[in-house]
Amino acid sequence: MHKILLVDDSKTVCTFLSQKIQDTLDVTVDIAHTYAEAKERVEKNPDYFLALLDVHLPDMNDTTMVDFMIEHDIPSLVMTGDFNENTFKTFSKRNIIDYVLKETPESLNYIVSLISRVYQNSMTKVLIVDDSITVRSQLKYFLNSQLFEVLSAEEPMSALKIIEKNSDIKIIISDYNMPNLNGVEFLKIIRRNFSKNKIAVVGISTDEKSAIAFLKYGANDFVIKPFFKEEFICRVNNTAESLENVNKLEEIANIDFLTKVSNRKYFFEKAGIYFEEAQNKKTPYAVAMIDIDNFKLVNDTYGHAVGDDVIKALAKILRDNIKGQDIVARFGGEEFVLYLKDISAEAASKFMQSMCQKISELDIVLPDNQQINFTVSIGVSSEKQTTLNEQINNADELLYVAKKSGKNRVIDNVENLVLA
Repeated sequence: MHKILLVDDSKTVCTFLSQKIQDTLDVTVDIAHTYAEAKERVEKNPDYFLALLDVHLPDMNDTTMVDFMIEHDIPSLVMTGDFNENTFKTFSKRNIIDYVLKETPESLNYIVSLISRVYQNSMTKVLIVDDSITVRSQLKYFLNSQLFEVLSAEEPMSALKIIEKNSDIKIIISDYNMPNLNGVEFLKIIRRNFSKNKIAVVGISTDEKSAIAFLKYGANDFVIKPFFKEEFICRVNNTAESLENVNKLEEIANIDFLTKVSNRKYFFEKAGIYFEEAQNKKTPYAVAMIDIDNFKLVNDTYGHAVGDDVIKALAKILRDNIKGQDIVARFGGEEFVLYLKDISAEAASKFMQSMCQKISELDIVLPDNQQINFTVSIGVSSEKQTTLNEQINNADELLYVAKKSGKNRVIDNVENLVLA
């Protein structure tokens, strides 16, 4: 778990900020009220994710503590009760996250949101593409201050190789004038493979005509050179936040709220692609329908909250046991569906048998420490059908047979009846 060092002589501010930060993020907050206390904490344990620093303390009233944190490679967010030209000049020369006013509760809430932003940045990979080593170094300096993970390339062809090896790149900062390909031609290649919602591109150039071209062909934003650090950082942070918001909306649209596995809509979209691919390449696959046995009895006996716990437990064990590209989705109520890629009929049968067994051995612990168990019936369709709907219907028919023949078992196309 990340740790944050909060240094402020106001106990009220420390209490408010530490509580808000820990409520918002999975972090712990250490508090110091003087420079001496802060220094002692860092010297004992320098492993802080970042430091949140008041610059006016009983034993310090200058940049000494900020410089101390920089020397110890601890990213710092500076708080000040007043702002003037001298403050701007002083802190703009130091590679800190930002400097912010702490005047009102609203400004303290802004500080928390800023910490949340850089916390997300620490998990965000950015690629700089520019043929100038000076510009690359400058941008890396800016981005590192915001805790982004930064990669760089001096021209587009090298950048494409980096993207191929780093599928988790979220933002690309691209110059316009570069060898081999200009920034817009590079952007066109990116957009053939990735939408604006998958990889964001921020164009940079010395002229506004390039900005029009960048934006016309799918850039998320553009910054004119030369630029101030504050402007550049604001634009990149805004781009990262917009990307995350879109991804959250997509997740809401594609993920089942209760179980956090895929929903029916997403299953048909993704499995439809897999199904067509398997038909064209003639690769094996299987579709399995899973239904909780006697689920109404569980609800009637223990209540719907326990019923939800049973559904979530089933979703988790399915999600934890499938391969990386396989899909598990909640089809509705207590029914789930799996799409298993590149798997033989025999292997699919054995896998679902093992799942049936694991589920029957799973204990659900109730609030009163009572334990209950549940079982599932499974239908596995591995005989190739003409459409995905037909494949699902075939699995559903086999599931129906499993229910009628005794439950807690797998019925498939291989041996027709397999007892769990």
